[in-house]
Amino acid sequence: MRNLLLLSLIFAAVGLTSVPAGPAAAGAAVATEVEQLFDPAWALDPLWDDGQAEVALYDARRPQYGKVESYEAVFIVVKEDFDPQLHVKADPPYEGKPLLPVLKLNAVHSYWTANYPYQFLASVFVRRDDPTRLVKQTVGSQEWCGNTFKEVRTGGGRPELHFHSYFAGQADGARPLDLRPGDLLEDQLPLALRSLNFQPGLEVHRRILPSLISNNLRGSLDFVPSTITVAPREETIRTPAGRFLAWRVTLEMGNLRQTWWFEKDAPHTMLKMESSDGRSWLLKARTRQPYWRTPTYHPEM
Repeated sequence: MRNLLLLSLIFAAVGLTSVPAGPAAAGAAVATEVEQLFDPAWALDPLWDDGQAEVALYDARRPQYGKVESYEAVFIVVKEDFDPQLHVKADPPYEGKPLLPVLKLNAVHSYWTANYPYQFLASVFVRRDDPTRLVKQTVGSQEWCGNTFKEVRTGGGRPELHFHSYFAGQADGARPLDLRPGDLLEDQLPLALRSLNFQPGLEVHRRILPSLISNNLRGSLDFVPSTITVAPREETIRTPAGRFLAWRVTLEMGNLRQTWWFEKDAPHTMLKMESSDGRSWLLKARTRQPYWRTPTYHPEM
């Protein structure tokens, strides 16, 4: 007993007994790590309060039916005030309403295959004060065989994936999603990786859910342990949109390997992405505009 008492006094003296336990401790640890590894300054910049969206056009490639298809992808990033109860954009007037500021990414992938056209729209909503925290994701798929819709819900209890599919054995349903503090979705990365604390050699370990952009529920809903690494130095990259000083970021997620480039200057626009599964994006043009009331981009932007 005397030895146990002595050990307790020693642990208290060095602060070991002050480490909290349980879910609250896990949340606190994740919050501390986020502060060290990620910086939301780009998302909090007043730039996003100007009533406009960042509309970026990419030369893109995506495998389909054993062939890599080339097309133009559009990525739209805009600030919205969310209704935290309904998890949709709040209606004005905003005064007196509890609002959750978010950044929304609409990623549009549209291309023809040898069979027929495919259209995917992924909408990803993250907290403006922490783009590593998912609020909601939806994915819609339209092609000549039918429509598919998926929605990741994070509010009101345990996170779930809700789905509506035309494939046999899938139809309409919901599955629990093991989304823990600190986890990311692959479709969230165009926002979350812009928040990296870009330091040479920075290494981040996260569980990541593979992309939900598809016309079915293929694959599992398991999060994959992943490593995100910032290159040892900045580098210059040329794209059809111009020449940029950039940070290169590599991602290893199971058998998948990706390389991302983000503009060094805020707001760290994504310049390029190459994935070992054949997907790629290369910035072709970008603009800021209220696309919902102004004539939107054309191929020449």
